[in-house]
Amino acid sequence: MKVAIIGGGAAGLAAAVKAAEKHSVTVFERSGRVGRKIMASGNGRCNLTNAALTADNYADFLKYYNCERAADTVRRFDYNALKSFFESMGLEMFSDEQGRVYPISENSGSVLDVLRVKCQKLNVKTVTDSEVVRVEKGKSSFKVMLHTGEFFFFDKVICAIGSKAQVNNFSKPDHLFGEKFEMTSLCPSLTPIKTKKMWLPLNGLRVKCNVSLFANGKKIKEEFGEVLFRDYGLSGIVIFNISSCIAGEKVKGLKNEYKIVLDLFPQFSLQELIEKLKYRAEICGKQTSTFFVGLFHNKIADAVIKKCGLGEELRNDDFKTISAFLKNITFEVQELCGYDKCQVVSGGIKFDEVDENFESKKLKGMYFVGECLDADGVCGGFNLHFAFASGIIAGSSL
Repeated sequence: MKVAIIGGGAAGLAAAVKAAEKHSVTVFERSGRVGRKIMASGNGRCNLTNAALTADNYADFLKYYNCERAADTVRRFDYNALKSFFESMGLEMFSDEQGRVYPISENSGSVLDVLRVKCQKLNVKTVTDSEVVRVEKGKSSFKVMLHTGEFFFFDKVICAIGSKAQVNNFSKPDHLFGEKFEMTSLCPSLTPIKTKKMWLPLNGLRVKCNVSLFANGKKIKEEFGEVLFRDYGLSGIVIFNISSCIAGEKVKGLKNEYKIVLDLFPQFSLQELIEKLKYRAEICGKQTSTFFVGLFHNKIADAVIKKCGLGEELRNDDFKTISAFLKNITFEVQELCGYDKCQVVSGGIKFDEVDENFESKKLKGMYFVGECLDADGVCGGFNLHFAFASGIIAGSSL
């Protein structure tokens, strides 16, 4: 059987490896090389999965994914299964303290190379710089047409076209196949967040803190991590995960007012922090210009002095004002940064359009895997795992 795979990313290459065990496979990739996003993953280190995705934690998978079908896909092909898949191709891996799994080389190229070598051994044909512009289903085969005017016939087609994340001229599935597939709305996710007001002097500064997201005054998410201040707003992994929550609500059509609250001292209650600062004053003195030295970055100190309206010397009631501020630094969300900055896209083809092996219910013989589906997760290797898992399940089912 002849199988076409549209897209040479994580899902497409994983599908190619499994499908090629039994069938003749051709991968069509619009860019000059396959695996571009694999190479960019994890800041060039490729965080390909997470060690938390094991049978012991099956009930918790919805913490990492936007829907039950995405979580169930990963239950079917979990961490141990994916680890074995890559180990069988010679990839050595390790996990860090957060469970994030990387190649032992800490280079994304190692992940891509084992996939490419395996494809070569299985005689997978890879055609780069070849954009598929149309797929038509005939009585017994699919006609796959390229931007060059060339066309080819295949028995099965796996669509792994990815998403709009950092991609120009993204083609929606219904444009390719001439068939209307039910899709959600789309929204950038795992992306920096623009805020209505920003402290420009803090641009480029990083701070570890507790981050809470409020929607219309109600707390809907809380997470500890490193925040990166930018001149337009906030960034960093914890902010990316906060953006995922906002994106999920936007895809559902919810229109809320969001606020992000930073607690720079989550280990202390408000009263404990007040007492801590009072004790500090006994040691360091109450001179405002030197009181914060050794406590945090001088740029944050300058911001605290300004925002709290502190004089040259601290008064007794200033300790409560400072403590309340440090535990409730609030930013109003303006919007999420766009598709050019996001790591994934929230939304896509609804899972109702495909069966348990990702075969289209409308176009038999057509499969949808990876980012084009309505599946997205938080940072930590969860999105790449879903891409690999969905591709492997579809490729194995042929």
